[in-house]
Amino acid sequence: MIEIRLHGRGGQGAVTASRIIATAAYEEGKYSQAIPMYGTERRGAPLTAFVRIDDVRVRERELVHNPEISIVLDPLIAKQQAVVNQLKPGGLVILNTAYPPEAVKIGGDFNVATVDATTIALETLGRPITNTAILGAFAKVTGLLKVESIEKAIKKFFPGRLGDMNIAAVKRSYDEVKGPIQAVVKEAPEQKVDIHVGGYGVLKDVSSWRVFTPEIDVDKCIGCKTCWIFCPETAIQWDEEKNKPWIRFEACKGCGLCANECPVNAIKMVRVEV
Repeated sequence: MIEIRLHGRGGQGAVTASRIIATAAYEEGKYSQAIPMYGTERRGAPLTAFVRIDDVRVRERELVHNPEISIVLDPLIAKQQAVVNQLKPGGLVILNTAYPPEAVKIGGDFNVATVDATTIALETLGRPITNTAILGAFAKVTGLLKVESIEKAIKKFFPGRLGDMNIAAVKRSYDEVKGPIQAVVKEAPEQKVDIHVGGYGVLKDVSSWRVFTPEIDVDKCIGCKTCWIFCPETAIQWDEEKNKPWIRFEACKGCGLCANECPVNAIKMVRVEV
């Protein structure tokens, strides 16, 4: 039996990716199981999903504790040692990062493959939803499933044009994945962040959640307070004297609601360079 763990954030499609993998395995006549594990159940919050694939019926119902494969959909989480915790010796980690495998700083006895899934998602889907943008890489470096099976599964979840766009993301990641190679760092660095804990109020700072950061053009701002009203984390504060917003960045998870709701496009989302 092959056990897989997926790391991502709410809104990146990690749970859907687990279901696509399980469905693709079923299409190939295998037995499969997909299990989501939510934390705070909010966009941007860290979450984990699990998949089991076997040639016989899967009887286990618990979470995957010692996976052979770890798939990481978020470029910031991909920097954390925790994504390979309890990975079986000689296992595989597939990271969403623009860096090549030899530049990865997490360490241990495992192989590393990398693909810039965020850029692929932005250029094919127009949004940083990285699930299908990493599944082509998964198919290529593991050989567990045919890429055609993943594409067929995607059509079940995303029919029509949306399915075609996601399949294009799969094909690009299949072509652009680098590795796998043996991890360059042999010993695990000290883990400083618990990626399984999330939520402003639980954490004093959720700035590490951001893939995009809002920037306010105060000259364009008309003081309508729409961004202040819609911000789900109270990250946007209001300067009553100037009648302009300002951002408390430690509380901003980069959801983009402020930019989406601004009636004069005074807020733009700028990609965080990892």
